[in-house]
Amino acid sequence: MLDKKLKEAMELLGGKAVLEDQGKYYVLLTLKEFRKIKQEGLEGLTKQELVDKINNDIASWKFSQEKDKMDQIDLEEIGEIKDEEVRYEKTA
Repeated sequence: MLDKKLKEAMELLGGKAVLEDQGKYYVLLTLKEFRKIKQEGLEGLTKQELVDKINNDIASWKFSQEKDKMDQIDLEEIGEIKDEEVRYEKTA
């Protein structure tokens, strides 16, 4: 059961709330608000809004892929690469 004050706050906010717990954020919705969002989904979007949504989804996916690649780099392995000696000679 939700706290009475939380229920009152959600009613004042239109059935939506954002909660933070140890650095993680959660969105709390009433069932009515959730159904409204699910029904809207892609319906009602203009052609340009749909294209923008698809482009944003692709950009988010690409960003997550790049982040995964960066997480897989083994920094210890890179540190083991020996520095080669470089000599510079003065020419006439």
